[in-house]
Amino acid sequence: MIVPKRIPAAVVVFLAALSAPLVAAEPAADTQAGGEKSELCLNLIRIDSSKILDSKHMLFIMTDKTMYLNTFPLECPGLKPGDAYKFRTPLNQLCNQDLVTKMTYGGQGFIPGVSCGLGKFVEISQEQVDALQQKIKAK
Repeated sequence: MIVPKRIPAAVVVFLAALSAPLVAAEPAADTQAGGEKSELCLNLIRIDSSKILDSKHMLFIMTDKTMYLNTFPLECPGLKPGDAYKFRTPLNQLCNQDLVTKMTYGGQGFIPGVSCGLGKFVEISQEQVDALQQKIKAK
């Protein structure tokens, strides 16, 4: 009689962790109803800069000058333009549902504040960025 061997849970978790980067290495591109191209993830090495537009939007400028707008699924209270922030991601990519955390200088260094999950990254033109910034200023 052959008795199947049990695989320890730690081995299963380890193998799953090894395969995660392979699965996540292919960023999913999607085209939204308005014809806008969206990405679930952006490769960190391709991000040239990023900035907070308001408590709901963040702009990412890539090394090839392509721009992506990220609209947080929920408003991120306390996050505003000019704030210091950091990202938390376990991969070499920044993906929707990864966290952006506001950082406040506290004498001895930066103190983490509010954290908010990212949404999809939607490709956006400079004209669209300008229009959004005007709308934000009008609030």
